[in-house]
Amino acid sequence: MMQFLGMAALVALFLWLVGFGRRTPVVAPEDDIETPLDADDLAEAERELAEDPEARPIHDAFDDDDDDDWGPGTSHSALPGII
Repeated sequence: MMQFLGMAALVALFLWLVGFGRRTPVVAPEDDIETPLDADDLAEAERELAEDPEARPIHDAFDDDDDDDWGPGTSHSALPGII
């Protein structure tokens, strides 16, 4: 009898480790490709960006002497004294 209980426990452990019965993952909002784009909101965002005095072209964001650029892959660190 103990052998059957042990085998049942091993089978249950195996099924749990394999993930049998897991729920399907919830779709993230950014993965939603069914909802159509709102063209009015997109046009408004583009107008706001065009009117922004601090906005700059993408090629200007890659200047080597830019102190605002401190993210991964840059040659200098946001923390003084490091790198």
